[in-house]
Amino acid sequence: MALLKPLGVTTKFVLTFISILTVSMSFMGYILYYQSSHAAIAQGQILMMQNVLQMRNSMNQKTDMVQNLSQIIAFDPKIQNFLGTAFSGDPFQLIDYRYNIAPILGNLMQQNTYIHAMRIFMTNNEIPEMNDSFLHLKRVQSDPWYASYIHSTVVGDWQGLHTEKSFIGTFDPSVQKKVFTYDRKIDSSNSTALAGVLEIEVDREVLFDGLKNPQSEHFGSIFVVDRRGEIVSNNVPQLAGESAKSLGLPIPAQGTEINKIMDIKGVRSIVISVPLGGTELYVTGVFPVSPFIESMRLSLKWIIVILVSSLILLSGFVTFITHALLRRMKVLVKAMKQVREGSLNVSVPVVANDEFSQMAVSFNLMTARIHDLVETVYKSSIMEKEAELRVLESQINPHFLYNTLATISWVARKVHSSEITHLSNSLAKFYRLVLNKGKSAILVRDEIEMVKAYLEIQKFRFEDMFDTEFRIDDRVLPYMVPKNILQPLVENALSHGIEPKCCHGTVIIEAGLQQESIVIRIIDDGVGMTPDQVGAVLKGQVRRTSGSGFAVKNIIERLNSYYVNNYKLELFSRPGIGTVFVITLPKE
Repeated sequence: MALLKPLGVTTKFVLTFISILTVSMSFMGYILYYQSSHAAIAQGQILMMQNVLQMRNSMNQKTDMVQNLSQIIAFDPKIQNFLGTAFSGDPFQLIDYRYNIAPILGNLMQQNTYIHAMRIFMTNNEIPEMNDSFLHLKRVQSDPWYASYIHSTVVGDWQGLHTEKSFIGTFDPSVQKKVFTYDRKIDSSNSTALAGVLEIEVDREVLFDGLKNPQSEHFGSIFVVDRRGEIVSNNVPQLAGESAKSLGLPIPAQGTEINKIMDIKGVRSIVISVPLGGTELYVTGVFPVSPFIESMRLSLKWIIVILVSSLILLSGFVTFITHALLRRMKVLVKAMKQVREGSLNVSVPVVANDEFSQMAVSFNLMTARIHDLVETVYKSSIMEKEAELRVLESQINPHFLYNTLATISWVARKVHSSEITHLSNSLAKFYRLVLNKGKSAILVRDEIEMVKAYLEIQKFRFEDMFDTEFRIDDRVLPYMVPKNILQPLVENALSHGIEPKCCHGTVIIEAGLQQESIVIRIIDDGVGMTPDQVGAVLKGQVRRTSGSGFAVKNIIERLNSYYVNNYKLELFSRPGIGTVFVITLPKE
């Protein structure tokens, strides 16, 4: 965030947009690539499974042919009768053996060229062995595999990969071939006793020749693994004889298939393994994943190219739009700078009805308001200076006034005039309370005392033409009110209510609390006012009276200044009945 602070708004907008677009498009591109690659791999698994199954079917055909051929030989009546009949050494029986029985295997081998060798091991040791085709069973009875096979209920079974057998003559081990052998029990035609065992050898090269020509453009490696996990096919020379575990390949359970994605020597590959029927062999294929997702990688490159191109184009578009929008903002910023430099007569044109226009309207209203406030403050400062001058004057005039009144009181006492003494003391008390040390607020207690002093003076003037009555709730006395708001109203009650009446009257002053307010009433039984006069008074349209320095209008203006709208001034009057002023103020 600290790095973004010096950058402009346009740059921040563009960088933010590019960041959001890059993250969103990268995420979408990753999802698209992930789904597409997985779909391609799944399709590759299907194709490679078909390829492996095709290889297996090709080998199954040969193993099935071997097993079918073994059934033909095992159920041949001539061979069954020959093996199950006692051999006496009769010349005719020997001729039949030599020219009719022995050639059967040779003829079948000529007809089935995929057969490497075929021989019958006879249980009857009286029958002489013939070449490498008819041999005595005792030759293999010591073999552990034959021992378990002969005593089992299994009729036919395959032996694993081994070197070809030879019972006549010797062969160079270096040229002996690797073969798979299928063994089939032959029963006697006369009984269910074992008459012999047929052994058919199939060359590994012939059995797995289909692996040398794979039919797949994405070919990896297909080979055959036996039940011990040893690779027995030699179509991949570097893997022949290797252990599947050493390559990281799983060995499937008997009769099960494997089709999964694995890491084989650090290469992500499709691994497929299917059983080869009846042989306890498994056709296994390992296919690298990369060829299947090569097109996806090309798509990813195009996605990146499109992303970069889109970012460039959209960045230019966003830059243009941002400049267009901020052009109006710059006008507002320029106007703000002018205001900061002291120019308040500044306004921003409003050209639309969007957020920028609302800001411009707000700015214009703000500058107008500031201008008004500055003028108000300026006027207030002038008024404050005038008030300071009045304070300076008041610091002199009260002393002069007090000294003069004290002199009058001393002279009155000297001539023994109690009325003059009382009058001068009341006037001094009144002015002391009016001045109030220059403060604008006064206690209700002092305001009432000031009214009492004023009425004491007025009684001399009106020669006791009126009576006064104070109904004051003591709870209201400690609260503060604006100074000198009662005396003008009392003066109006005397001058405009009692005096025109030309007979004795009464003025009542009430003060009390009502919930959270101070309520003061000035009541007189004077001549009263008409409704029009009441309306004019409440609107402040009454002239100042000659005997008072304050009028009702002055009181209204002072209350507005002090309380704004948080007060109430009410006037009730009827001609010939009297007048009531009610002032409701908040408690302070």
